Amino acid sequence: MERIKDFFAFLLNLIKDKYFWINMAAALAVVIVSLIIFIFSLKIITKYGQSSVVPNLVNKHILEGISMIEKENLTYKVIDSVYRDNLPSGTIIEMNPSPGLTVKKGREITLVVSSSQAPLVEMPALTGRSSFRFAQIELDSRGLKLGNVQYVPSPEKDAVLEQKIGNTPIKPGTMIPKGTPINLVLGDGLQNLLIDAPNFIGMRLIDVQQIALAQKMPLSIHMDPNVKDSLQGFVYRQFPVPYEEQYNIGETIDVFISVQKPSNIPTPESVKEKNELKTIEKNKPNGNLGE
Repeated sequence: MERIKDFFAFLLNLIKDKYFWINMAAALAVVIVSLIIFIFSLKIITKYGQSSVVPNLVNKHILEGISMIEKENLTYKVIDSVYRDNLPSGTIIEMNPSPGLTVKKGREITLVVSSSQAPLVEMPALTGRSSFRFAQIELDSRGLKLGNVQYVPSPEKDAVLEQKIGNTPIKPGTMIPKGTPINLVLGDGLQNLLIDAPNFIGMRLIDVQQIALAQKMPLSIHMDPNVKDSLQGFVYRQFPVPYEEQYNIGETIDVFISVQKPSNIPTPESVKEKNELKTIEKNKPNGNLGE
């Protein structure tokens, strides 16, 4: 009981003590001032009430874009460069955040810009096995362009026979700049266009091959067993037969090779004479008919 009386007596004296109220007032003032400072500091830190609209920078040059960013009190960072052959170097391709969004001042805008230097890509193997459609897909997947397309006589319609840069053949696996135009030579298939067969009889095989290569003639070469050096051999027979038969453009010509040059080389006159003799023999009366 005495303790309770003593406690209340202490509180009564404390309330009557003016220094207690002075300390309480000072403590309360410190709390209020600290709270005000905290609130204003928080507004400064978070930039409360300070905002900007993100400008549209896409397709603008980087220098123009930086000027627009700084005008809105924003910051920027270029995070990547991508090759675009249809855009000037330094053109802004992508940005984040998107144009039109409201953001706090000082927000960083990330940019992707175009580069003028094309990366190198590997030339694919298109010849010998590819259709035109496959070649287009393969070129597009590697960022290469389809250049000029030339059709030449061949039984394989739309088959890729050659791949070139300009007029120079390009080997598969060669590293070339992305965006390079690739010219293709394609087979046009048999066109039902009959022409006179060329005459290779009596010619060396090496000469025949050069003519066939220049004129895109497919050859099928048949060697006699005694031929040791094929390039020094002579054509002694061929199909289709010269001056007698026609063949379809792109059709294979069969040539037969021996070590000896044939003595009887056909000419238009000799073939005509031979055909006339055949006609006479065919129409000649049979001598045993009247017996």
